[in-house]
Formats: sequence, structure tokens, C-alpha cells
Amino acid sequence: MNRQALLLIFLLAILGVAAAAALAGWQARGIPDTPELPSPQGPLRIVSLAPAVTETLFAIGAGELVVGRTEYCDYPAAARSLPTVGTTLTPNYEAIVRLKPTLILGEATKDAPLEELDRIAPTRLLPWLTLDDVLAGIRETGQLSGHLPKAEAIAGEMSRRLKVQPPATGPRVLLAMDGTPGQLKEVWFLRQNCIHGACLNAAGGRNAVDDEVVGVVPVLSLERVIALDPDIVLILAARNLSEDERRQIVEDWKGLPMLTAVKNSRVRVLDGREYYINGPRILELIDKLQFALRRE
Repeated sequence: MNRQALLLIFLLAILGVAAAAALAGWQARGIPDTPELPSPQGPLRIVSLAPAVTETLFAIGAGELVVGRTEYCDYPAAARSLPTVGTTLTPNYEAIVRLKPTLILGEATKDAPLEELDRIAPTRLLPWLTLDDVLAGIRETGQLSGHLPKAEAIAGEMSRRLKVQPPATGPRVLLAMDGTPGQLKEVWFLRQNCIHGACLNAAGGRNAVDDEVVGVVPVLSLERVIALDPDIVLILAARNLSEDERRQIVEDWKGLPMLTAVKNSRVRVLDGREYYINGPRILELIDKLQFALRRE
């Protein structure tokens, strides 16, 4: 199995299929509707089944209500001490039952076992694909947890910073995922109509793939990359890289010497798993992208 396939599996695991689909440019279909939730009896005890939801709960001040998380929910540090209960797609029902939750929150996917989870506790699986989904999800998480004012403030700040039009001028940027070192045969990219595309616009860049990509695997052939000829190539790695790995990724792109980005030494690597979790921390990516775009 090559590294790109492993990367996709990793993204599916840490983000849930719905969020990974947003990054990959696929379109989730058949996501189940969830009914209005009954008011919980007694104090709230929340099990979170998605890293972005866990991060959001802590960001809005509801962290003390969270009693369980997925093994991939490692931010903030306080979340790491909580018991793990699987993921939205593969929940550990026994572990969830032991925690006696009054509310289960996760990301909506068409294969999520909503009926089974709902037997344990009222369950809300939130759409978390587009920027509008994320903003609505943050607000609903605030409403359900009793922390709506803080949720409104965070959603408002994200909307203000991310709901911007692509700049009329500015570098054309190919946002790519890291591939197999020494084997640049195709390029997995991040589309314009996802939250990462919004971050790029907010940073002052234009996505080299500027059409709305829906329903297809977001892979470019090297011929298409050459035709696009981006001014800058930014590779977002879903893990922390060593200096040798960074150098190798940049060296791989030198195999396309005709690219403007390669000619001008403007192939750059940003590494960190947090870039693939669509919680409030995604705003930090704007500054990282802005620095990468301006650096000579």
C-alpha cells in the first residue's frame, strides 16, 4: 500500500468519513437526519465522537461536560485524560454505556450507526463538511451544551475571517497533500470549495484549482499540474515531519523543473495534523499560509 493510500486511511480515521470527504473533495450523500433531541435529565454528560467536535466543546467552555472521546481527540491537552470510546463509524458501545452519557455528539456520515447510538443516549451527528456546516455545527454544539454565547462568538470570528472572496490578484497556489517520498506520480490536492480553500483566500492566495470540485477523487495527474503551472506549491502534511522528510518532499517536486513554483524555489511544506481537523483551531492555518506565501 503506498503512502497516499495510507494518508487517506489516516485522514478517514482522525476526521471521520464526512470531514475527510470535505478535504478530499468528495460529496457525502445519504447523511441521515437526526431528530430534535429531548432535554436531558440531570447534569449533561457528553461523549464526543469526532476530534473537531471535542475541540469545539472545549473551545466554547463546555470541556467539563465531556466524559468520553475518540482515540484521535488529542486536543486540548485536557481531553487526553478522558476515556476513549472508538469513533463515529466504529464506536465502542460498551465503553460508551459505562460512561452513562446524556448526550452523544459526532460528525454526520451516511454509515454512522445513529440508531444504535441513540439507544444509548440522545445522539446528534452534525454535518461538518463545508464552512457553513462547521459554523452551524459550532453554534448547535453551543446550544446543546448550554454555551451558546461563546459558540456564537467563535462562529462569528470564523465567519468574519473565512467568508472572503478569492483575491483578484495574488499568487496562484496548489494546496497539496504529502505523497510518497521519491514517488511523485500524482498529486492529491485540497479544493477551493472546502475550509482549506477559504483559509487560503483569507491568507491572500488563489487556489490554482479554482473550480468547485464535487463528487470526484481530488487527484491531479502530473500533466494537469504542469498545465496549471502554480506560482507556489504548498504541501500540507498530516503529521510532523523530520527535516530529511521535508527536504525529500521538496526534492521530489524538482522533478518538474518546468513549473514556475519550482523555478522560483517556491515549493514549501507545512506539517501538522491539526491542519486537517476543522475545529476553531483552523484559523491558525491562515497565519501559517500567509507566512508561507510571503516568504521568499
